[in-house]
Amino acid sequence: MRSDEFKQQYYEPVSRIGHDAFEMTGMINDILDEISSPRCKQIIISGGISSFLDGYYLVNQCKLAAVYGQASEFLKHATQSYEELKKFVEYQVEGIKIAHAYFVIKETKR
Repeated sequence: MRSDEFKQQYYEPVSRIGHDAFEMTGMINDILDEISSPRCKQIIISGGISSFLDGYYLVNQCKLAAVYGQASEFLKHATQSYEELKKFVEYQVEGIKIAHAYFVIKETKR
């Protein structure tokens, strides 16, 4: 539905339903503050993550072991060419390396 402008406009009200990755990470952390032994020990964070920096931030904020997904961003590049996708992946990997080397995420107060 995202690739068709008419459908985007028609279904736009539905796009505001639910939670994004930032809200969900906060909710998971709140739940973990309330329970002592979660059954789930790791998660995949996904939903509106547009850059490696968002992913880095969310993984570091999450109180569970986590990885992040960027389906929409990857699909944008995958529809171009293999070389375009490969270049995008290389930039993502380099960006994560830079983030790990130079950034420290402090826990936010909620």
